[in-house]
Amino acid sequence: MDSLFPSVTTIQLLIFLQIPHLATGQFTIHTPDNIVIGVAGEDAILPCYLSSPRVPLSTGVQWTLARPLERIEVTFYNGGAQTERQGEGYQGRTEFFTSQLSKGNLSLKLKNIQVTDKGKYACQVDVSDWHGEAYIELDVTAPYRILPSNPVIGVIGADVILPCQLSVTKLPGSFEVQWKLFRPAVLIHEVSYNGGNQTETQGERHQGRTELSITEMTQGNLSLKLKHVQISDKAEYVCSLDSGSWYDETVVELDVTGRFKIFPPSNPVIRAIGEDVVLPCQLSATIIPASITVQWILIQPSRKPVKIFNNRRFIEDRQDERSWGGMELFSTEWTKGNMSLKLNNVQLPDRGKYVCSVAAGDWYDKVAIELEVTGPQLCKRRKTWFSRSYVDNREGMALSSAGHQRLDPQRGLGLSFAEPPS
Repeated sequence: MDSLFPSVTTIQLLIFLQIPHLATGQFTIHTPDNIVIGVAGEDAILPCYLSSPRVPLSTGVQWTLARPLERIEVTFYNGGAQTERQGEGYQGRTEFFTSQLSKGNLSLKLKNIQVTDKGKYACQVDVSDWHGEAYIELDVTAPYRILPSNPVIGVIGADVILPCQLSVTKLPGSFEVQWKLFRPAVLIHEVSYNGGNQTETQGERHQGRTELSITEMTQGNLSLKLKHVQISDKAEYVCSLDSGSWYDETVVELDVTGRFKIFPPSNPVIRAIGEDVVLPCQLSATIIPASITVQWILIQPSRKPVKIFNNRRFIEDRQDERSWGGMELFSTEWTKGNMSLKLNNVQLPDRGKYVCSVAAGDWYDKVAIELEVTGPQLCKRRKTWFSRSYVDNREGMALSSAGHQRLDPQRGLGLSFAEPPS
């Protein structure tokens, strides 16, 4: 019997050494970061560490993704059996740093992350009768995005570029670019690119009228060339990019106008002090885009050009300066090409050259109208001259046939839109 004692002692000692003799609280689990930001299509490392000089090989590690109503198993590593069980949808996408597990590195590499991988992850550890867990947030950003663009104006019969530009100048090896109408969702042009291979499809309604450049697309320019613009092309278009791991789209608005010019006005336009005057600016076209740009400028000797109206609004400085009378545009007539300017109660300071300029896409035209202001009108009944009050902005003085009268310098007419002249 004595000869058996040493053997029993040896066996007990081996068993004792294999059992972790660590009391609860001797482990702490932590993540050095609260959030990890990854890029779609790339790999991300979710850090998780166990603070212990020696971690038993039998340690079990489980990673889960927390959803509002459930926890989704991502992967489980059984240290005792040294096996990994990957959750549904994560096959081939997870990897532990097994050579560093004994040093407490329980981090997980998540491969080819998608936008759907965003969320709160739990790193759960079981060592004998001890359990601990830590949390980390994974955010997934797009590797690039499509930049927003302004509305585009096309001219009937000409070609137009519908812009679609990425925030990067290089695309991955494979992608799909698609252009379609917004409503209804009709295909216009589609290109699928995979390295040196590509397939291209044109929609039935736009056969032979659209172009996409593979060279430009690989450099981030997804713009579509639309040839021989028609009035029926006026619509909203959707440009989309699908690279497998990421998708984005933008809407481009196309407005269509006819080829037009501004009719040359009769010069000069002559009005007496106190009268109203309409400075004509009439377009030749009957198809006028809503996004057209109109500008009125006054040019006078020994003075810098003064902007009166620009891009649907009057310039306040000029409006305040011209306090003796209001200025109006016939906004309800714009769709008919009437961009004329009306000045109420003209006075001598209104004299000068007025320039009306109109821009629509690549089209631009302008005309100049000379305004001459003559002396006061004669009142036949009283046989004396008169004029409407004229307020000098700088001194707040009202000039009339009766002499000088002090007025409130804040008085004046504001901008308004007039009904078209009959």
